[in-house]
Amino acid sequence: MARLPATRWYRPDQAHLCPAFAPRTRYRRRSNAGRDGFALVAVIWSLGLITLLGTALIVGARYRTKVTSSLASVTAATAAAESAVNLAIMATVTTTPTQKIKFPLRCRMPGGESVAVTLEQESGKVDLNTATPAILSRLFTALTLDQSAATRITGRIVQFRDPGGNQPKDPATAAPDGKPDNGRTAGFTTIMQLDQIDGVSPHLFRTALRFVTVRSGRPEPAAEAASPALRQALGLAQNPVGAAQGAPVNGSVTIRADVSTADGVRFVREALVSFAEDGRPYLIREWRHGDPDPGTLTLRRDDPGLADDCFRIGGATAS
Repeated sequence: MARLPATRWYRPDQAHLCPAFAPRTRYRRRSNAGRDGFALVAVIWSLGLITLLGTALIVGARYRTKVTSSLASVTAATAAAESAVNLAIMATVTTTPTQKIKFPLRCRMPGGESVAVTLEQESGKVDLNTATPAILSRLFTALTLDQSAATRITGRIVQFRDPGGNQPKDPATAAPDGKPDNGRTAGFTTIMQLDQIDGVSPHLFRTALRFVTVRSGRPEPAAEAASPALRQALGLAQNPVGAAQGAPVNGSVTIRADVSTADGVRFVREALVSFAEDGRPYLIREWRHGDPDPGTLTLRRDDPGLADDCFRIGGATAS
């Protein structure tokens, strides 16, 4: 009977004496593969992060460039609109019978902006201080399409402009002469105060600004000076389409400059101007930021109806 070899035990630090007990190479290879895989993942993540940061920098630079360009275009359009308003004022004050200046004017500014300048007679608008409640109700009914809401707004406008409706509740706070002393002048001093009327939403406020005034003094607008939109709202007869207006001799008008730049920026500037009042040839009473008319298309630089130069105002043609 054969004898089995004696079993020999080796300590871990003597494993090199017997190859049978040496660690297998494949375990070392597996450990190296794990470290290599982790390094590869780390490199991929690093490259992805660098790519993401580079993309963010490029997009941010393009956005800043676009914003800067947009701000520059808006600034240029604002300056062009104010210049067009001042140009219309000067042309009106210095006009002669031979020039025959008619509005609206369509021309190009020196910077290449296309501009349309129109005049809106204040006598053809609804005066917030003097209009009858019936006219106010008809206007706001047309704008809100809600007769009950228009009635409430009309009542609040009448209350706002009526000194008797602003009497303080406490008689001790009344002025010695018996007039209301509520810290506010009775009536509207600017159409921007329409925003203080309860029930007038921001959208209704912006829409109504084109139809109201505080410079007319009439109980109802003059039919011949009213805009087509106001004529339609109040049920008045329409003027012939495309009728041009001459330069005003006196009274108050709103001069409106609608500017379009080459890159598509559009800006509207309005000025309330009184001519031949208080011994002055003209007086700019108020500057306003206007809204583009939804039905008016942006003027093109190659529009044949545009005059070559706004400063050659005498040669501009009426649209």
